[in-house]
Amino acid sequence: MADALPLRVLIVEDEPLYADQLELHLHKLGYEPVGPATNARTALALFRAEPVDLVLLDVQLRGAMDGIELAAELRALRPVPLLFLTSLADEATFARARPLGPAAYLTKPVAADALQRALALAIDHFAAPPAPAEASPEPPAASRRASDALFVKENGLLEKICLGEVRSVEAHDKLCRLVLPDRTVQVRMALRELVHHLPADRFVQIQRSYYVNLDHIRRLDPVRSVLQVGEQLLPVSETFYAELLRRLPTLG
Repeated sequence: MADALPLRVLIVEDEPLYADQLELHLHKLGYEPVGPATNARTALALFRAEPVDLVLLDVQLRGAMDGIELAAELRALRPVPLLFLTSLADEATFARARPLGPAAYLTKPVAADALQRALALAIDHFAAPPAPAEASPEPPAASRRASDALFVKENGLLEKICLGEVRSVEAHDKLCRLVLPDRTVQVRMALRELVHHLPADRFVQIQRSYYVNLDHIRRLDPVRSVLQVGEQLLPVSETFYAELLRRLPTLG
């Protein structure tokens, strides 16, 4: 399993009993609770000051701003998956909440297994690329590719990384470095795990600890077995040289 930092979930709940229950569930499920905030003002302050990956908030929040109004304010600050909690199942409240696109609408008290599934779906849907306007026929299994983007936790936020921009991937124990044109991003994941997220038709292994993007290869020196990827000069292991050469379209 990848050694990743726990995702941080902001709890906005003004009932102490429910807030304590949510904190306990999140700890057991491997998430890091933030808060709890008992009102919109505190929630906004925490959201601005703390790295938050998801928000779990009560719809019927007491005060000048209820949970739905607060959710709109949070979304205006930055995109984040929202999971609403409610003790009322009336249609009018749901109709107000629905336009905000919540990842889940859960009835209190929420069970740990229901919360676990809702959080997992919220993360998946938030990280998934937008669906095309019209569904196209599913390609054969052999031609399917991994997602063209990943969301990586960076500076407390889930940052979208376009895999087409990744020039190389370098492993250091349980850390991987994604080299992009303008920066390097560290991911707390072993290479054997990360490689499953890379499109197999675009990335090729050149060393035990290196994968490179074929689109960013500029030249190969067969004499010295050195590959230039963007501005990087990387040695190619003899073990992987033949496969690399096979993957490069060549003339002459």
